[in-house]
Amino acid sequence: MKLTIAPTEQQLRTWMETFVPGLDLFFIEENELALYKSELTAVLVVPIKEFMAHGEYKRLQFANSYLYWNIASGVSHVIVATPDWIERLDPAKKQRLLERQVRVDRGLVFPLEMLPDAPAEHTVEVDGLSFAVVQHAMWQRLSTGAKERLLKEYLLLWDRPESFALPEDVPRHLEAFANRYSSSHGGNCLSATLFAASGQDWIAGEWVHPETFWNSLQRLGFIQSNKAPDRGDIAVWCNKKGVVQHASFCLGAGLYFNKNGQTFFNPWKIVDEQELNGVWGHLGKTVFTLSDGKQPFAMQQDQA
Repeated sequence: MKLTIAPTEQQLRTWMETFVPGLDLFFIEENELALYKSELTAVLVVPIKEFMAHGEYKRLQFANSYLYWNIASGVSHVIVATPDWIERLDPAKKQRLLERQVRVDRGLVFPLEMLPDAPAEHTVEVDGLSFAVVQHAMWQRLSTGAKERLLKEYLLLWDRPESFALPEDVPRHLEAFANRYSSSHGGNCLSATLFAASGQDWIAGEWVHPETFWNSLQRLGFIQSNKAPDRGDIAVWCNKKGVVQHASFCLGAGLYFNKNGQTFFNPWKIVDEQELNGVWGHLGKTVFTLSDGKQPFAMQQDQA
């Protein structure tokens, strides 16, 4: 049975509080820095290479909000500022800086129709299109209703809210996560898969990287198989270099426990093989099953 999922009201409130980080980031090219020379004494100007390696700015709250992976290659520096800095900037300079944020393709920039309540001084026109550029102080001034409408529309750009109901004959530990959103960033497809196989709830919220994932599969007793995925198996999709891009836990009957990304806009949900193949079918797929032919520990416990 198909159903539509949505974040809870409490989750929406939590998202509103964390969606826009407390420090503002402005991505800029070398030749633009001189325009703000007199204003840069109150900020940090961080070279992009140093910025991307910085422990503080690599945190998921920054990365997922500002969409680091989209940033244009010409960016040379990042201005790190307190929220009041942009508010004090000369209006002409402010407009130019906000326009640059649109052009470098960073996150927290939305078509104006998605945020019609945006203050005029935070809206810009670029190539004939109007945008709202969100920064912390501006976000704080928006009404709860405006924030909620934006988040509900924005999450649809990340993942489809349609899902299948959780089958009755699956491990009970999946009930607390299946077809639900998270209140925080972090859990990705690899952690969702390991959680489903192991029954360890805390793993669902971790951001698991490929080597950790492979090591965990071995420790749980999974080995590569040539058979079609069945109940309790794990499907893994890798690129041509063998780097895992996605993984999902098979529930049987063509259904999977799945998470498509590490943001709180990507829910844990039940999907079918058709949806997975539609997103990941261009990659090589490998099936892993338990070496002794038994079902994962969590499933054994469920049947006990």
